[in-house]
Amino acid sequence: MMPTVLRLTGLKVYGAIGLIFLSTLVYAEEPTPKPSERSAEHTLNYGNKWGTDEALRRSMNNIRQVMNTSQGGIKKESLSAQEYQRLAEAVDKNIADIIKNRKLTKAFHVVVLADLTQSTELMRTSTKIQEQRVGALGVLQSLHNYGEYFQHPGWRLDYATSL
Repeated sequence: MMPTVLRLTGLKVYGAIGLIFLSTLVYAEEPTPKPSERSAEHTLNYGNKWGTDEALRRSMNNIRQVMNTSQGGIKKESLSAQEYQRLAEAVDKNIADIIKNRKLTKAFHVVVLADLTQSTELMRTSTKIQEQRVGALGVLQSLHNYGEYFQHPGWRLDYATSL
C-alpha cells in the first residue's frame, strides 16, 4: 500500500514540474505575429532580447546567487521546509525591489515575473516539501527564461539540467 501511495505522490510532483516547464514552452513557442496584429511588447520581441536596467539586473543577480547556492540541496532533495521558506523570503525581497525600482513591461511580467512570483509563493506557503521543491524548480526556470529573453551582460545560470 505504501509504495503505491509514494508512486502516486511522485506522479503528482512530476506532473506539477511538467506543467511549469510546459507553461514556459507555450510562451517560447508562441508564433510571432505581424506588427499590425499586436504590439511588439506582447511578442517575444521578434528574436531580439528586451532591455534591462541596473536595478532589474541587480535584483535578478541577487535571486540567481541565492538559488545557485541551493541548487545542490534542491537536486538532492535535501532542503528542509524552513530552507525553502528562507529561499522564498530572499526571492520575495528582490521581487519587491524589482517592482519598486523598475517600470515593468508586460513582456517581463509575462515571461518572468508571473511564474517567478507563483513559484516563490509555492515555496513559501506549501506544507509539503515536494511542492516547495517544485516551487524552487519554477524559480530556476524563471531565471533561465530571464537570461533567454532579456539583455543582461554576463548572465549565466548554473542551472543543473538533471534536476
